[in-house]
Amino acid sequence: MLKFGSTHFRGDVEVPLEAEKIPPEVNWIDAIRPTAEEIAFLEGKLGVKVPTLERLSEIETSSRLYTDRGHLFMSMPMIVHTERGLARTSPLGFVLGRDFTLSIRFDHIKPCDDLHTARVYENGRGASGPNAFIMLIESIIDSIADELERVTAELDALSQTIFEQGKGGDGDMKRDNTVMKRSLGAISGNGYLTAKASDTLLGISRMLAFVSGEAKYFLSAEESSKLKAQGRDVASLIDYARSQNDRLQLLLDAALGLTNIEQNNIFRLLTVVSVVGIPPTLVASMYGMNFKNMPELDWAWGYQWGLGLILCSALIPALWFKRRGWW
Repeated sequence: MLKFGSTHFRGDVEVPLEAEKIPPEVNWIDAIRPTAEEIAFLEGKLGVKVPTLERLSEIETSSRLYTDRGHLFMSMPMIVHTERGLARTSPLGFVLGRDFTLSIRFDHIKPCDDLHTARVYENGRGASGPNAFIMLIESIIDSIADELERVTAELDALSQTIFEQGKGGDGDMKRDNTVMKRSLGAISGNGYLTAKASDTLLGISRMLAFVSGEAKYFLSAEESSKLKAQGRDVASLIDYARSQNDRLQLLLDAALGLTNIEQNNIFRLLTVVSVVGIPPTLVASMYGMNFKNMPELDWAWGYQWGLGLILCSALIPALWFKRRGWW
């Protein structure tokens, strides 16, 4: 699917594949899982080689950022969400020229979709390639900032849950275990999302530096200034994501620490039970021996004596552990 847009005076523009040329007001072309016919149309009208999914998926810097015949070719990993809400990355490619920006994607990427569903773009900009590129990067940066804000909100809730748990729950072990499992799962999910956001921000940072250097001969002073401002925004978000990673590590350590404490309490209880049970077992086994010469067999109160020894042998270690604070 191909969508055509303009930052000059309106949003999407209808351009059939049978058109002899692309209207001059169009400066953003969004290729979504383009077919062979659509790729042939773009290559014929724009004079560029449309990158394939395999090329966009490569991770070498030389494959992600390069120039060819006066056009800048760029790619970056972009966050997308599955139907279950899980985060993953999908390659997003750009071809930047003086008069147009071509975006190539193979998934529904929210910042791009949002621009199409908006009534208008930021009208009044010139219909140039850099203006379209700046518009796209702004939308992507806003989207990543929203993702990090959601992570922050979830971490605030997780912090309260985990540290309230550390103060002592209501004694419901099953419920406490469920809460900790959910907390660990949420920490893992948010950590993964933050890592993907960092990858995206790093890709944007490299692209902005690349465009500022390689496209300076057709960038206006205003466009260069906006690219620098976007670079500062990305740098601040990278620092913010780094601080969120530190916070995630703190919460993970706290959750694992509480889990270890609970496990230690369980092992401590098992130790008490096993130690308390050993002396009675020893007494019972001793009187269970079948020896003929056993004086207690002739005692009138021999049975009660044996039960008393068993009880005392259990109570003494139990009271000792209680005094030590083990239970």
